[in-house]
Amino acid sequence: MDLVDAITSRRSIRAFKPEPVPRRIVRELLVTAVRAPSGVNSQPWEFYLVSGNALDELREACTEKYRLGIEPKPDITIPSIGNVGPRLRGIYRDRSVRLAKQIFEAVGILKGDDERLREYYENMYHFFGAPAVLIIVHDKLLSGGWPLVDSGIMAQTIALMAQQYGLGTCIMRAIVDYPDTLREIVKIPDSKFIVIGMAIGKPDWDHPINNILSEREALENILTFVD
Repeated sequence: MDLVDAITSRRSIRAFKPEPVPRRIVRELLVTAVRAPSGVNSQPWEFYLVSGNALDELREACTEKYRLGIEPKPDITIPSIGNVGPRLRGIYRDRSVRLAKQIFEAVGILKGDDERLREYYENMYHFFGAPAVLIIVHDKLLSGGWPLVDSGIMAQTIALMAQQYGLGTCIMRAIVDYPDTLREIVKIPDSKFIVIGMAIGKPDWDHPINNILSEREALENILTFVD
């Protein structure tokens, strides 16, 4: 796949086919992805690929915590328009709200339909039916914000590479909302900082939610030339 095509066609997949992702494919993908840049070549990232029974257990545990109203406490502070982390404000909140409206329109959730909204969030904690999730962590020996920059670069690299294999991804906070649950089920040691999760699998292109193309700010509003 052409690089420009990969970047412009990539989108967050929120409906997956159930067919499993072969471990061989994930290994091939990551062999290339680890060529991503990192600060002073520190390569802080480590990966956990979760599928099968462990993924089923993780889905159910996270969904149950959501149903019980247990507040998410991810290791990394992630801003949102909800009740997790610092609240987005101004234009940043407006962009997020516009995406939410696109999603709710695609799945037929009307304003005030709390039952359908709850079902959507439960599906989110089922990781949109993805047959596998990839969790990116780094060692707590690494301090400061730079390892998070490196992990972000890695997440984007994986998302682009996945398309080469006909796979789709969704970079998701929900996967890492309950780090204690992750550490228990996935056996991630306390010495690791859980950064982000990625749902991965074959996209269900028949589902209208995967036809969403989120908006992007006009370049004129975010680019400054300095001579």
